[in-house]
Amino acid sequence: MTLHRYNKLNNFIYRFGNLFISFLMIINIAVFIPQLKISSIFYFPIFAAFVILYLINRFYFLLYKTLPLQIISDEEKIICKKFIFNKARIDTIYYNDIKTISGGIFEGRLNGMMKITDKNNISISFSHRISESNNLIAKILSKVDKKIYDEAMESLNKLGLKLNKKKDKN
Repeated sequence: MTLHRYNKLNNFIYRFGNLFISFLMIINIAVFIPQLKISSIFYFPIFAAFVILYLINRFYFLLYKTLPLQIISDEEKIICKKFIFNKARIDTIYYNDIKTISGGIFEGRLNGMMKITDKNNISISFSHRISESNNLIAKILSKVDKKIYDEAMESLNKLGLKLNKKKDKN
């Protein structure tokens, strides 16, 4: 069994990051609304602040529902604990029940949130910033269905080609 968890800074960011950004966007809106009397050009920053506010809160709401702060992996399953909104929730996903893997390295990107869904529609997400993330990703890829594995490997090969092209240019 391997325990994977985030460091204190990442825990803080995943829990409270949206509050800080939302506060800044609300301040931005409050500053620009009185400026509308001067010029209508200030509609754009207000609109942009509302869009950012919506997108960041939508992203964090998804994180709050699917991001466990602690993952225990063994040879047959992943046990997810300490979700942000529901600390008592414990989800267990068996490797052979995994239906889809997406995001992050599974889609050919070096970073980003990775999402796993099983046949019971239990979804979890995790970041490459979790401790021993490479071991967790390797274990997931080694245990999933061959079709899912092949799709992920194709994305990883594309990522490798992109990185080699960048390396050759430098």
